[in-house]
Amino acid sequence: MINLPREYVVQKFYEYSFGPSYNKFNNVYLGGCFICKEGGSFGKKRRFYYIPENDNLYCHNCGWSSKPLKWVKKVTGLSNSEIIEELKDYSVEIEIKDEEAKPTIRVETLPKDSINLFDELQRDFYNSNDTIRSCRHLIKDRRLDTAVNRPDNLYISLVDKVHKNRLVIPFVNENNDIEFYQTRTVLNRDNKIKPKYLGKVSSEKTLFNIDKVSSDHDKVYIFEGPINAFFTKNSVAVAGITEKGKSFTQRQQQQLDGVLKFYERVWILDSQWIDRASLIKSEVLLKQGEKVFIWPEKFGKRFKDFNDIAIACKLDEIRWEFIKNNTFEGIEGIIKLTEIKKYSNLKRT
Repeated sequence: MINLPREYVVQKFYEYSFGPSYNKFNNVYLGGCFICKEGGSFGKKRRFYYIPENDNLYCHNCGWSSKPLKWVKKVTGLSNSEIIEELKDYSVEIEIKDEEAKPTIRVETLPKDSINLFDELQRDFYNSNDTIRSCRHLIKDRRLDTAVNRPDNLYISLVDKVHKNRLVIPFVNENNDIEFYQTRTVLNRDNKIKPKYLGKVSSEKTLFNIDKVSSDHDKVYIFEGPINAFFTKNSVAVAGITEKGKSFTQRQQQQLDGVLKFYERVWILDSQWIDRASLIKSEVLLKQGEKVFIWPEKFGKRFKDFNDIAIACKLDEIRWEFIKNNTFEGIEGIIKLTEIKKYSNLKRT
């Protein structure tokens, strides 16, 4: 491809994005998206970004993302030779590469003959099946079908060799494609079904529910488990972290550096009053400069996670105010965790 100089890209950005501006603090250019016109918001909100730091353009409305060359060709209709001709006005050396060096995103197929449990017709057709009935009870009892931030679809396969009779949670990416999935046991009587969670084999883990993140809110809430992310708007899940703290896959890091780059991150783990591993992970995250939700004693001793709160209190949404009032960073957070260590009954190792 042609490696375009920043000055040229900025010029085109100001020509072809509506109401462009420059955010000096974040070093990012903002404007209206020429691709999707941002629906009814075109001209009112600037959701299209040019990020010089990683030489990428991204629309928070439609999810369209590309390197500058592809975008310039799309909005201007210019060919490579015409762009090279225009670049003669710039005192730069033109670098030619084969194509955009962008990793291929794999679109995953679901487990064999997956049934959509949020589709009433499919669900009712298989209602005589014991596993389907168990799924329906689990979904209703855990309030998964009415949760404010639930995924659009939830599946189960009755025949797949690896994921048979397991709840299939799709990880839909910013382009609305299923890029990964995690499966969970529905019934685990006598511990016959192990492990509780399985990921898609030979596939890189992505962020859960990133397709639900809205640019209307400046924070994104990061959970470990997908199901807890069902109950708070603008929430994603990493599907597990280690006691050493953040352990993102390359693809998750790409999403954090791209789609979620300008959001304030708040980590919400299981109750530090109940789960020792969560206590350790929270302390590590705080030392890494992250903001962490620290469970207040009243809730932390009673509930393990947000799904527990939703079930007990019959809630479909756990609001941002509750999170904000219990979010800490730095030394203040470390002190709060020290208090929990002192008064909780967690076993020390």
